[in-house]
Amino acid sequence: MKKSRYFVFLAAFILLIARLSFAFTISATGIYNAFAVSSFNFTLVYEHPNWALGINLSDVKERAESYKLGFINVKRKIDKSYFELLSFVGGTNGLVLTLGYENYSIPTTGFERTYYISSNQTLVAEYSKTWVSLPSVPFGEASIGPFSLNYEGFKLSKLGNSKISLSLKRGFAMFDTIQLSYLELGSIYSLGFFVFSDKSLEQGVTVNLGWDFEDNRIVGLLGGRFFIEFDELRFFFGAYGTYLPNASKVKYGIWVRFLSPLVGDLIVQNNIAYFKVRVTFGE
Repeated sequence: MKKSRYFVFLAAFILLIARLSFAFTISATGIYNAFAVSSFNFTLVYEHPNWALGINLSDVKERAESYKLGFINVKRKIDKSYFELLSFVGGTNGLVLTLGYENYSIPTTGFERTYYISSNQTLVAEYSKTWVSLPSVPFGEASIGPFSLNYEGFKLSKLGNSKISLSLKRGFAMFDTIQLSYLELGSIYSLGFFVFSDKSLEQGVTVNLGWDFEDNRIVGLLGGRFFIEFDELRFFFGAYGTYLPNASKVKYGIWVRFLSPLVGDLIVQNNIAYFKVRVTFGE
């Protein structure tokens, strides 16, 4: 669906029904002009203008290590790998394959890749993240560092159509007291400063200067990422946009990372949207 308002309304609807007392999980995924709603491994798929039914299979493997804390043994989760396979038939036929991996050691890393293949279109969505923190290193009478990096990126592309794409990537780094930011918004690549941040580099304001390879001009990028808590709803909200004094067209990107009771993402860039959320109720 190109209308990003539709995805916002659907996310709000899922949040409302999450307050009901049923013991099951609902997941919803919207990827360009198709979306799927799953529960009890059964899935309803809508791809304009067709409906289909599917079966959703998944598998998760988690590894943990044991270590001694005083006189007791404690287990710590090391990493998690998972896959999810959806096969659907109806007005449109196809499958959705998701592969993912998360590492919880330092550096913390993770990736997720989703292939959506139907009789009408082929889409690929990619997500990756990295968080690393290094202490300062003595260098003569002085020291170098400390250094920390917080990176998160998402890309959506449609095979055979270069105009259908979504790319929103952000990297925040701190070297000693200098805080830098990297932002990629579609065809715009930019560098700048990350201010008013916390030590984890999860929140702050971005002021960047970059180059738009689509319009072949210099642009400014302004925005920020903040943690928001409203009753039981907890999420990170990030919004970035171009700044040109005489621009008739503003390019923008919005990334909402839900923490609870919804878990997942809502990403909108220039009227193309993607979302993947999950909610478990009855717990």
